[in-house]
Amino acid sequence: MSETARFARLRRDLAGISARAPGRLGIAVVDVRQYSRFTARGDEAFPLASVAKVPIALVAYRRADQRTFDLDERVEIGTSDLRHGVSPIAAAHPHGGVSYTNAELLRAMLIDSDNTASDALLRELGGPGAVDAFLTKANVAGFDIRKSEADLYADAAADLTFARGGDNSATPNAVANLLLGLATQEFTHLDSTNELLQLLSETRTGEHGLRAGFPADADFAHKSGTSATFGGATDATNDAGILTLADGRRVIVVALLGESRADLATREATLAGVARAVYRAYAP
Repeated sequence: MSETARFARLRRDLAGISARAPGRLGIAVVDVRQYSRFTARGDEAFPLASVAKVPIALVAYRRADQRTFDLDERVEIGTSDLRHGVSPIAAAHPHGGVSYTNAELLRAMLIDSDNTASDALLRELGGPGAVDAFLTKANVAGFDIRKSEADLYADAAADLTFARGGDNSATPNAVANLLLGLATQEFTHLDSTNELLQLLSETRTGEHGLRAGFPADADFAHKSGTSATFGGATDATNDAGILTLADGRRVIVVALLGESRADLATREATLAGVARAVYRAYAP
């Protein structure tokens, strides 16, 4: 099958997956080398959940490159800094009284999706507004970063869904553009870019989402995110990352599933289906 035919099939496959999805599914796929793009609901806003940790990490590395942020500086974690949800740090130190370097917080935030690490790092960077300001200055439109993990927990406790103003948000195209800037070193120096990609490739979360649709040995650097469930509907089941093929070609894949009443296995299988369609098109 010719490349033209394979990509035509990919476009049809992605449109079909989005149309049949158990919820509102936004997709963006970008070939980094050719800048070709395939989307479904690409310009609609979706809740980000923990995918928002990627721009936080980019701000940290960019400032480290600019020598305005010290990755070796230690940050004290007290009881009030501990967060609900996923947090190995909070589980290991339920009374706080521990410190981590900013680099260690970055690692915990990306690999374990640790909410305590995320908010501690976000505080050191200047809060959600600092991340939103970075995105604006970098001309990455389509993001709205205004909430910490503590804010997201409060939203969930108050049944504040995304439709009612909860969570941070972005369009699939915005997330793809952010990852494109990462892949092309637009935001960070080579060493920082490679380190961030390595951390994203080691992530321990989201193994049944996009990751499950690629071969086990595929090089996929990604960040997943799952939000709270309100009245039987889950606001966000997301995954986004950079696939590196055997020939060095890179493909960005973003899948954001919102407002789904399906169980977790079904939602994650939908994301895996996106990955399978992408891999079939780019690595036949």
